[in-house]
Amino acid sequence: MDVAYKNLIYQLYSMDLSRKVKSARRTRNLSGEYTASFVCYGYKKDPDDKHKLIIDEEAAKVVRRIYQMVIDGMGSQAIANQLTADNVLIPSAYLEQSEHGESRNHSYHDPCRWNCTAVAYILDKQEYMGHTVNFRSSKKSYRDKRVKNAPEDWLIFENTHEAIVDPETWHLAQQAKRTVRRTDTTGVATPFTGLVFC
Repeated sequence: MDVAYKNLIYQLYSMDLSRKVKSARRTRNLSGEYTASFVCYGYKKDPDDKHKLIIDEEAAKVVRRIYQMVIDGMGSQAIANQLTADNVLIPSAYLEQSEHGESRNHSYHDPCRWNCTAVAYILDKQEYMGHTVNFRSSKKSYRDKRVKNAPEDWLIFENTHEAIVDPETWHLAQQAKRTVRRTDTTGVATPFTGLVFC
């Protein structure tokens, strides 16, 4: 009985603690603070305020390059191939290197091998325009797995930190990445791709 009673108390304590943490986090989210555990590639947390982002210039150069490449007509896979060829560290490897001051790339088969998913993830982020996007995901209780929310449930706070790309560039990239690109046997895309359909 003593063990069962203690287990009940511990469970109630965990539930109460979960509610308090969730309430505090929601308050910060509603006020426009950045509350994610990890920052977007291209940013780092302000050492004076962990809820604010500042630009990591070295990574930001790669982000700007990705946006320019997609505007110039390259697809996500072509961009990934180019970054791989140029030996650019993938975001996770770069984060590991910057946090420890030295490369720990032994944990990766190839720390410079980009894929189209990573490129598409960077192109989707509104944070690069200087916005904070909260409530991307949530869960009903501490027992549930995290659930992604629909975009209409997101709460966007504009101009909360310095932008890496301007809004015009971001929107141009969104338009460009929706264009279907098909190449012929020579590797050249037809200028009618996305405009004319058979």
